[in-house]
Amino acid sequence: MLALTGSTLALSALGLPARAAEAGPTLVLVEKDAPAVSFYELPQGKRLTSVPLPTQPHEIVADPAGRYAYIAQYGVARWRGPGAGGDKVFVIDLAARSLHRTIDLSPYRRLHGIRMDQAGRLYVLAEMESVLLRFDDPANSDLPDQAVPVGGVRSHYFVLRRDGQRAYVADSLSGLAILVDPQDPSRAPLKRFTGKGPEGCCLSPDEKVFYVVNRYGGEIVALDAQDLRELRRAPTRGEAVRVVSLPDGRLIVSNEADRSLSLLHPETLTEERRLALEAAAPGLNLDAGRQRLYAALDDNRVAVVDLAGWKVDGYFPTQAGPDSAVVLAGA
Repeated sequence: MLALTGSTLALSALGLPARAAEAGPTLVLVEKDAPAVSFYELPQGKRLTSVPLPTQPHEIVADPAGRYAYIAQYGVARWRGPGAGGDKVFVIDLAARSLHRTIDLSPYRRLHGIRMDQAGRLYVLAEMESVLLRFDDPANSDLPDQAVPVGGVRSHYFVLRRDGQRAYVADSLSGLAILVDPQDPSRAPLKRFTGKGPEGCCLSPDEKVFYVVNRYGGEIVALDAQDLRELRRAPTRGEAVRVVSLPDGRLIVSNEADRSLSLLHPETLTEERRLALEAAAPGLNLDAGRQRLYAALDDNRVAVVDLAGWKVDGYFPTQAGPDSAVVLAGA
């Protein structure tokens, strides 16, 4: 969801088909309730194609080369809901716009958080078992190279340092933020209680501060990324679900209850600006230049947000349950 829900990749230099290389930017959007992943032409939001998927796919990440995207199957609608959940990772061929293969990770269940580091290693978080699974060559392997115990009880969401040496996990049911070494399971996880229902999280651009939103506590907490020492905390506009960082360090928070976005100062966590939306935004997806935000709304639309002007440029319809996405840059 780099440590963001969305990422942007160039297509023109990858030897992809002319259809992809000559096109403009494309939003590759997971639609949880369809269930599917769909390709939308930007900026107008025309749906180009959809790839049907099994029940409740959730988070998505693309590899650095822009060849494949990987989607975690959560398998249930919400982390508080009943059910064992899903155990698959869906590998999407971004050029062919098709399901390339499926990785079966049973007995690990409720796969949600999914990230890649700058070396192309894939990390998948199994919520029910609180285990972080690492694939060193995900394009060619169906078996994880490492399983790292996180030590939580419902490890729902995480962000990753660019070099893959540290992962920061939001363990939603326990209220813990957990720091783990994805390369060395002998290192004990470092835990810090943050509040009620930690979920959305991100790192500062310099990776020195870890920010986590306590969804049901109505607050955001800044922690030192080295030792999880609390630096500061501030209230949000009620229930909030996601947070992303901008190049200048400022934060964008998605306020579920208030149906709005907040722009926060990174040092004080004070709100600098508020932007009203027509529905709540469970997914925040930035383009490469951090000039636009594609906010997935719970009324089955995407809001296109001009960040420089801090305004909504428009909306376009999606299939049911839009959430996380990656943005593919055109020629």
